[in-house]
Amino acid sequence: MRSLKHITTAQKINMGGIFLDQAIPSGLVERVDPFVLIHHWNKPLPGGQHQRDVGVGPHPHRGFSPVTLVFKGGVHHRDSRGGESCTYEGGAQWMNSGSGIIHSERPVQSLARDGGDFEIIQL
Repeated sequence: MRSLKHITTAQKINMGGIFLDQAIPSGLVERVDPFVLIHHWNKPLPGGQHQRDVGVGPHPHRGFSPVTLVFKGGVHHRDSRGGESCTYEGGAQWMNSGSGIIHSERPVQSLARDGGDFEIIQL
């Protein structure tokens, strides 16, 4: 049986104008093999917004494969390789970043417009 080495609290970080919880990396833990990041976004959306104004805009990844789990609502993914998809509650999206990719993750258009619960975790 393994023992716990650290217990850490997620920190609020600003990711392109939205605030989300980041458990990894932190001041105590850089990564937990195989995870290089754990981001949790759990915030109801008020509605009355344009999709392009909500969420995390274009940003780069390289050398790992982030997995996004959707617990509430839906997330719209678009990337520099021409990939585009919507993943809804209960779904997962796996992106291979390889030598580099730029992508955005935003709530689906209906959620930005009408509002509602939105919760995702990215590993």
